[in-house]
Formats: sequence, C-alpha cells, structure tokens
Amino acid sequence: MLRGHPATEAPAVDHFTLAFHRGGGIVSANVVAAAAPRRPNRGTQMTQLRLAALVLLVGLGLASAPVRPAIAQDITKEAGAFVQSLGDKAIQIITDKSLDAKAREARFHDMLVDSFDVPGIGRFVLGRYWRSASEAQRAEFLKLFQAMIVKTYSGRFNEYKGEQFTVTGAHQDATGGAMVSTVITQPNGRPPVKVDWRVQLPEGKLKIVDVIIEGVSMSVTQQQEFGSVIQRHGGQLDGLLATMRERVQQQNAASAKG
Repeated sequence: MLRGHPATEAPAVDHFTLAFHRGGGIVSANVVAAAAPRRPNRGTQMTQLRLAALVLLVGLGLASAPVRPAIAQDITKEAGAFVQSLGDKAIQIITDKSLDAKAREARFHDMLVDSFDVPGIGRFVLGRYWRSASEAQRAEFLKLFQAMIVKTYSGRFNEYKGEQFTVTGAHQDATGGAMVSTVITQPNGRPPVKVDWRVQLPEGKLKIVDVIIEGVSMSVTQQQEFGSVIQRHGGQLDGLLATMRERVQQQNAASAKG
C-alpha cells in the first residue's frame, strides 16, 4: 500500500559564496601567487596552484564541506515488536467469541487506523492527482480510502483459519524506516505466505506505510488501480471518487447481510 518529493531548499553555501566574492576571495588567490618567489621550484609552484584552485572552488561553492545528513534513528527492533503485536491483536480480535460482526469490525477499525499511516498511504496511492485535487476532494478521498481499507482488511482477517503469524527479521531500509519480514504459516500443509511490512516513524509514532505480499506492494498496486480508474474517467478525480463511493456502499451492504 504509502509520496511527492519536497522542494529542495537552496543550500546555505549560496550566502557564503556571495560574501566570499564581495570580500575579494579570488583576489586573495592572486595575492598568494604574487607573493611567491619569481622562480619557485616545482613543488612550491604546485602547492600554490592547488591553493589558488581551492580558493577559487570555495568561492564558487564547489569545495565546501559536504553536509552530512542526520543519522536516521534505527527502529528495526521496535518495528519488529510492533508488527508482531499487531498480528497478535488481530488474531485475538478474530478468535474472541464474545464479539459479534459489528463489534469485531469496530475493533479492526481502531486497530488499523492506529497502526497504519492512512493519510500518508492515501497521498501516495493518489500520486500526482493529489497535487491537483481540491481540499474537498482530498478530504472525501481520504475518508473513502480509510473506509475501504477497514472493510477490506476486516474481511480478510475474518477468513482466519488458524494461520500462524511470525516475525522472522527486520532491517533498516533506504527511507530511514524499517522493513519487517513475517511468515504466515497456513494449515493443511499449504505453502507459507511471505509478507513484509514497511514501518516508519511519522510524528514520532510507529506506523505501517506499506504491505508487500510475496514481493508485491499493496500501495503500488492500489496506486496503479486508482490511476487506471481515473484515466477511464478522462483523467477526472471525481470519477474515482464516484467509484469509491459505490464500492464502500457495496461493502457496507455485504457487512449488513453478514
């Protein structure tokens, strides 16, 4: 299941570059060269040339010290425990015989909304259309998207047949978050299912931003599906919203019957 790239701010070195030119940095290079003996030896001449080149490059902002990004917090251990806890909670809700269908879905709703970065995933799956959407369209999309996620995952969890959910490992990913690997062992000798959970730390709280089942990203799949729906409606987001409204109504009707 999930984003645009933030605009890059002009590096602070630009201000230093302007000050350097105003201060006559390149003139300083000439002074160094002029202060050298008339017939310098080769080693001295090369040193002066390197110094002059360095001064010039600094003046152009090309030899400034690289800005090292802040070291991302390693959340792999916490993320692994977080995903295992999520799986345990889901199984507990499923196997609680005291809950009727409505109460079970309400529990799933709270668990999923609390554990998944629904707004972030929604922005990702909508892709470039998010940027052109009005505030009203964005609000309705996120509302419908959340309802669809809850209904879809509640239905899948209700199909539980005694599967075992086990975290097998976790590693830090390129985004600074963590990828948690799990295996769902199925009964009756069916092959296990490999599921990876991408976890990040938006606003200081662990959240799932994507689920990858057997190598297939649910966020990317959803993005492609939504993009196709929008294209079938002439590139209009309203066409997707109408389709989502209809799907949520169908899901609600199915839940009422069940």
